[in-house]
Amino acid sequence: MEINIVFYLLNTVIALVVGLLSLRFLLQLIQANYHNAICQSINRFTAPLIAPFQTLPTIGPINLGVLTSAILAQGLGAVICLSLLGEMPSILQIVVWSMLSVFGLMINLVFYALLGMIILSWLAPGASHPGAELIYELSEPFLAPFRKIVPDLGGLDLSPILLFILINILEATVIKGTAYSLGLSSNVAHFFIGLR
Repeated sequence: MEINIVFYLLNTVIALVVGLLSLRFLLQLIQANYHNAICQSINRFTAPLIAPFQTLPTIGPINLGVLTSAILAQGLGAVICLSLLGEMPSILQIVVWSMLSVFGLMINLVFYALLGMIILSWLAPGASHPGAELIYELSEPFLAPFRKIVPDLGGLDLSPILLFILINILEATVIKGTAYSLGLSSNVAHFFIGLR
């Protein structure tokens, strides 16, 4: 019972850290408004975690330091949890699963931002809260290509449906499918947050 509580707390901390690092990466990728209070809080919290990787290059909007720190945090967290259980996959498996996990988490963040945007468009269209602005900023760049494909149906926007379908396909085949084909068991997947 006590070991389950330790694993639960450890997994929660790992998920929070990796989630914030992944969110910071996405916000920099889409070049979100830095003056947003939530963006500034995320940047302040994650700054010490990415400090050792500041020397890594930034390629356009892709910050390799943030991405590396997210993958490393996921990998180290999984190694700690799995070593407590006495299971230890190879380092290569940990690295690949950690990369897939972080990308899977980013896809989930976009999915939930899209859901939030849809709900906000019904309940509070044009809301100016920093959280609402961030949700719109996070989902809009991913919706824009689909809006060019889907014709305007008189105020009915079907582009989120296409993005939902693409997210489900990416998650099932590219992320989880690759991880399981590389030997990830359902027991081990519990410690990789984007692969559950």
